[in-house]
Amino acid sequence: MKDLVERARDFAIQRHGKQRRKYEDAPYYVHLDRVVELLKDYGYDGPHILAAAYLHDVLEDTQTNLNELIASFGDEVSELVYWLSDIEQGKRNIRKRMSAWRLSRAPLEAKFIKLADLIDNTPSIVEHDPDFAKVYVAEKDLILAEMARVEGPCFKEFPIFRQAVKSS
Repeated sequence: MKDLVERARDFAIQRHGKQRRKYEDAPYYVHLDRVVELLKDYGYDGPHILAAAYLHDVLEDTQTNLNELIASFGDEVSELVYWLSDIEQGKRNIRKRMSAWRLSRAPLEAKFIKLADLIDNTPSIVEHDPDFAKVYVAEKDLILAEMARVEGPCFKEFPIFRQAVKSS
C-alpha cells in the first residue's frame, strides 16, 4: 500500500491532469515536486506536511472539493490544504488582502508550505513577466508581513521565511 505522500502526489498529478506551468511550460507536478523538495531541504518532512504540499493547489485549480480530500487524506492534511486555498471572492486587491489575513492565522505547517510555494513561484514570475511581477511581489510582501505580524518577530528568523523574502 502506498504511503500518504505518494498517494497525495499521485492524486495531485491526476487532478492537475494536463495543466502546465505558465512560464516554463512544464507539467504542473514539477512545481509540486519542487515545493516538497524545498520543505525537505528546510527540515519540514512530516508526511502530513508533504502530502498537503502536493495537494496545496487542488481546491483552487481543479474540480476537487474538500469532501473528496477529507475522504482520501483525512482531516489533518485536508485542513492544511484548506488554509492554503485562495477561495476568496471579489476584486483582486480585496481577495489578496483576505488571503494574507487567512494565511497569517494558518497553522505553522501551512505557513511553511506557503513559503516554499512563494520561493518556487517568485523567480519565474520576476524573470518572465516583469509587469505582473510588481503586483505579485507586493502581494507576496503583504502575505509575509501579515505572517510575521501574527507570529511575532521570531518568525522572521526561520530560514525558510528569510529565503521567501530574498526570492524576489
